Amino acid sequence: MKAPLNAYLEKILDAFPDGLWLSDAHSTCLFVNKKYEELSGVSREWMVGRKATDIVREGFFDVAVNPEVIATGQPVSKVQVLSNGRHLALDGVPITDDEGRTVMCITFIHDISTIARMEGKLSRQRDLLEKLIGIQARAELNGEEDGSSFMASPAMQSFLQLSRILARTDLPILILGEPGIGKDITAQRVHSYSGRAGKPFIKVECGLAPSTEQDAETETRPAALSGGRESRLEAELFGPAKADRPGGDGNASLSLIEAAEGGTLFLQEIGQLSLPAQDRLLRFLEEGTVLRAGSSTPRKADVRIIASSNENLERAVKQGGFRSKLYYRLNTAVLNIPPLRMRREDIIPLAKYFISYFAMLYSRPVELADDACGALMAYAWPGNVRELKGLMQRAVMTTTTPFIHAGDLPLGQTPAADTAAPKPWMENFSFDGKDYRDIMLEFEGQMLKAAIEKSDGNMAAASRMLKMDRSTMFRKIRNLEQHGIHIL
Repeated sequence: MKAPLNAYLEKILDAFPDGLWLSDAHSTCLFVNKKYEELSGVSREWMVGRKATDIVREGFFDVAVNPEVIATGQPVSKVQVLSNGRHLALDGVPITDDEGRTVMCITFIHDISTIARMEGKLSRQRDLLEKLIGIQARAELNGEEDGSSFMASPAMQSFLQLSRILARTDLPILILGEPGIGKDITAQRVHSYSGRAGKPFIKVECGLAPSTEQDAETETRPAALSGGRESRLEAELFGPAKADRPGGDGNASLSLIEAAEGGTLFLQEIGQLSLPAQDRLLRFLEEGTVLRAGSSTPRKADVRIIASSNENLERAVKQGGFRSKLYYRLNTAVLNIPPLRMRREDIIPLAKYFISYFAMLYSRPVELADDACGALMAYAWPGNVRELKGLMQRAVMTTTTPFIHAGDLPLGQTPAADTAAPKPWMENFSFDGKDYRDIMLEFEGQMLKAAIEKSDGNMAAASRMLKMDRSTMFRKIRNLEQHGIHIL
């Protein structure tokens, strides 16, 4: 029976509907059937006697399974792309001798080109859908144009991929990065990628935003001296007790967390939240409930938290300015945006994007000249994407030619530093009638006032400059005011 079988073996193998490739222990081709000849477009005479690895090097196909099957003695599956564009599914199976040694490899080959084409088509449709979603999302971002579609650097591609992955979870996210890097737009992008995209997105500026318009003039003053801005912000986040609500109608208004039900609450500069507010936020993250001030009845809320910070929160934890439990809770999912100087491949595409956007906005058709590109690439961009966007906006508005040249770009021209001599504290100082305590209080007041003035009235910045906890600084200011020394 064996002799007739051997006589017809080649015809039997040629009758297989899929391709077959038989190789020896050195990956040398011993036989290919007629179907593989049809798929590859070359004759078996050309392939028989040649090693699969040599054919890969010549570029006829990109991968082979034979060497791995022989080396491991295990079945191996891969997708092979031929030089004619066909996609083939390979399933390599080892053939062993009586002692269990792999002596040959038979590879079953199936044409999946149609499936590959369909997958490619679906992939292009998914890309198109993502672009449409991105256009819609940007339209919902109050006209903010960040040019994220033109970020092609490996660093940003990895960042955007991680953003999409984390967006599809419900984890709280911490966004870190230098000022001007685009943390706000990243938070909104994460929201738009998530399953909460159709729900509210509420942004809270923890450090600067006053509770109401009438508080705007005192937004940089300490809570105890500006009508309790921090306590009002805390009440806005978590909801005031009924008795605390202005108007006394007995109906407590929704907290910001409750207003974001089903959606996302973005806490900008979370490092500037007061410690009590941090404690309440941690409770919400752990239990999913909101407890109003003076209330004993917690309310359930389904809200995703995204936070951002320019500060080093780990250092703030060590200095006692940020709760360690909250930090580690937020540190589970971190998006650290790389600065523009670390991803220079994005500079020119972003610049051209912003020019195109502002040229259309102001009806001023201009382009970026080659010398301007060189200048942009050589600059350090301390202000990151925000600085680049502002520079392109200015260039489009002020250039008098169809091209923006290097001379049209005021790179590095930041407002001149205040070179005025420091105020001579001792010049008008009088020791008359003052004891040591009064003198030291006055010196302390001068120091605090100078730090606040140098920080343009920003109390958080002043406390960082002095390496002093904000609550300590507020306490000192209150103490000085009780002694008639007014700082603010």
